[in-house]
Amino acid sequence: MSNAQDPATVPGADTQVKLRGWSQQGEGDESSHLRRHQELRAFLHLLEHSFLQDFLSKDPCFQISDKYLLAMVLVYFRRANLQLSEYTHSNLFLALYLANDMEEDLEDPKSVIFLWALGQDWHHQVSDFLHQRDKLWARMGFRAVVRRQSCEEVMAKEPTHWAWTRERHPHHGRAQRSYPKAQIPLPRGPGLSPPHCPLCALPPHSSLCCHHPCPLPVLSKCLSYNAEWHRPTSQAWPWSRGFLIVLPTQLLLEPGTYTLHIFSKLLLCPRR
Repeated sequence: MSNAQDPATVPGADTQVKLRGWSQQGEGDESSHLRRHQELRAFLHLLEHSFLQDFLSKDPCFQISDKYLLAMVLVYFRRANLQLSEYTHSNLFLALYLANDMEEDLEDPKSVIFLWALGQDWHHQVSDFLHQRDKLWARMGFRAVVRRQSCEEVMAKEPTHWAWTRERHPHHGRAQRSYPKAQIPLPRGPGLSPPHCPLCALPPHSSLCCHHPCPLPVLSKCLSYNAEWHRPTSQAWPWSRGFLIVLPTQLLLEPGTYTLHIFSKLLLCPRR
């Protein structure tokens, strides 16, 4: 985190223009709608940055960055009256950590945010990070509680965006404590591969797994019959020279790392 003054410390101001005693209500509503649209676009554009894409990919179980926590970040940005230029990595990590403070019971998962926000020397900067979080909280008027409906209203403005597909599975729910801690891997810092979660890897009909259905469009469904598989002419098994999979254009992939399972026979998806 930079030693420069945190943009979140700059106070905001609310103004209302009146003309001859009458408020410009119509123009104010139109301006407010435009402003909210610009804020949403700026936030979604921020999520597309390669650094944040890498961060999100290291949380494949969505323990610290599911769709509701991400929606809360935008709500916090609006409550703090951040300028569009303040939609930055630093402020996103501050708001995301605060959202985890409010909604999550476990302390360990959110601590990974320190590694991404502060870098390798994060141990010596945690107190400053928490101080900046409190400043953002104060700028919000200490209004950190966000209703589920408010999050869903944010998502409804751009319902097909990939960020809103980050649906956390029930076995990672906040109220459940029945799974041994060692079986639930934590998100990881920069430069490390995403953790493998044995719970998320269980078959859909397992008693410990609750994918009904899995929200990820690729992992929960069989590949289309139109998918093309290209492999080298060598018949060695497993293939030693690599291969290429061409997926149909209608199949959308959420950013992340996927495991490819190769079967000797074609598995057909049951028809409904």
